[in-house]
Order: sequence, then C-alpha cells, then structure tokens
Amino acid sequence: MPRYVLLVDWTAQGIRAVEHTVDRLEQGSELAGRFGCTLEHAWWTQGGHDMVSVVDAPDEQAMLAYTLAVERLGSLRTKTLRAWSADEMRAIVGRLPADP
Repeated sequence: MPRYVLLVDWTAQGIRAVEHTVDRLEQGSELAGRFGCTLEHAWWTQGGHDMVSVVDAPDEQAMLAYTLAVERLGSLRTKTLRAWSADEMRAIVGRLPADP
C-alpha cells in the first residue's frame, strides 16, 4: 500500500480546542479506516508544523478522500507527501537506464 507523510497545521478552530487534540487524533484514525487507510504513526511537533503523521492508503484516491474528510472538520490543514521505503526506492532506481 502506498504510504504518505502528512504535515499537519492546526487552524484557529483547532488551536482554540487544543485540549482535545488527542481525542481528535483518535477520531481521525477511525475516519481513516472508513477509506481503507491506516494511521500508522502520529507525533505532535514543535517548529514548522504542529503534527506529523504517517498513513497507509490503498491508493491515491482513498488518501485524498481521507484528507478532504479530515480537513473539512475544520481543526487542521495538511500537506501530503508520498513516501517510499528503501526497497521501493531500490526498485524505482532499478528502472533507470544505464549510465550514458
């Protein structure tokens, strides 16, 4: 399954209710399951983003539907990055033509 890294930023609504952030994460994990996605990891962070999470999804459409569903709840905005494992990257670079 494709893996994605989400950089998460709270909205004004999200920060006003920051005391509920762990509960919202649990709800987001349940919501992920409705789209066939799995929230593998989540961390609250200090710096450029408020949270970072890792999600497995069956395909890009499921991932997009999940992030749209989470964002329309109003507490956060995401930046989504597609991620590849070392084995996946080895296969990708293995497809490159030989050096010229």
